[in-house]
Amino acid sequence: MRHHIITHARTAHQAGTGALRSVLRRVVTAGAAILAGSLALTACAGAAPADDAAAHDELTPVSFALDWAPNTNHIGVYVADELGYFAEVGLDVEILPYGSTSAVQLVSAGEADFGIGGQSGVQMARTAGLDVMSVYRVTQTDTGRLVTLGDREDLTRPADLDGLVFGGFGAPLYSALAASTIRGDGGQGEFEEVVLDTGAYEALSQGRIDFTLSVSTWEDLQTQIDGHPYRTFRYQDFGVPEQQSTGIVSSESYLEAHSEDATAFVQAVARGYAYAADHPEEAADLLIAANPDTLGTAEELVHRSAELMAGDGYLVSEERPIGAADPEAWEGFGAFLFDGGFLTDSEGRPLAEEPDWTEYYTDEYL
Repeated sequence: MRHHIITHARTAHQAGTGALRSVLRRVVTAGAAILAGSLALTACAGAAPADDAAAHDELTPVSFALDWAPNTNHIGVYVADELGYFAEVGLDVEILPYGSTSAVQLVSAGEADFGIGGQSGVQMARTAGLDVMSVYRVTQTDTGRLVTLGDREDLTRPADLDGLVFGGFGAPLYSALAASTIRGDGGQGEFEEVVLDTGAYEALSQGRIDFTLSVSTWEDLQTQIDGHPYRTFRYQDFGVPEQQSTGIVSSESYLEAHSEDATAFVQAVARGYAYAADHPEEAADLLIAANPDTLGTAEELVHRSAELMAGDGYLVSEERPIGAADPEAWEGFGAFLFDGGFLTDSEGRPLAEEPDWTEYYTDEYL
């Protein structure tokens, strides 16, 4: 595989969330006007307002780090905050905006108590020595897709992508996902890679790249709304192991010292996501009300995404309780990472033995 790096820019979504680490302790939730709106939405949704602080002399502060601009992956956390689930269990949750340091790194360093961290991220980070533990699985399946422009009639299946230009994001794992999907369709998995310096759709439409990766529950929906939907290929349809791509992490240090608070937080979050699964329209309104600056002009996207995640089994699986780990997915994708050579120890050395993946997640706090 030829590998040619230009520059990097993840997406326009990230560009709008470049908060500096120095302001990480700033609360994301808005002021009185927004609160009033949120309360109104809560009433419209028919949800019972929390008894919150009345039942607790003092709320325990808990911090939660985002991995991106607010979106429907975070919907259960915002629902729990807006409907008072956190206050009901004695917690005052501060939602930290995404900055230059990843949520997983913040949690490992003790600068956030919880944060967004997907399965593969946890598997690579913990193997490399970071103190992270998956405590809740937001999505039960992989939301990632290999995508091309929908009007490229010459690209109707992954094998057609051999020898073309892949718009990557500078991470070897993304290239491996693309190559494995192509090989799973009978191709060679050989292509040129460039790291995007603009939005993915712009690069595709300008002909700078032929294919890239996207998120089915957000970016793909935006292209549909804009009238130029992607043609998408689900990795798992071509042999890539399943993974629970979005989750919530904490550190073992925090969990050992704050077991009761961790249980209260995770269970309140689970209530939030369960509400989002049962009431996607109302949950979308709550998410927008909590983030008017970033989502106020994206109402259709948020609502369609919330409906998709609630209706297509992203938030809830019939096979396990909401938020629970799928051991088979952790084993299967862990083997994919190990066999692909993506795992290194704390010294940066390739791992000689595959880890025991059951030590990377827990359902204890659900």
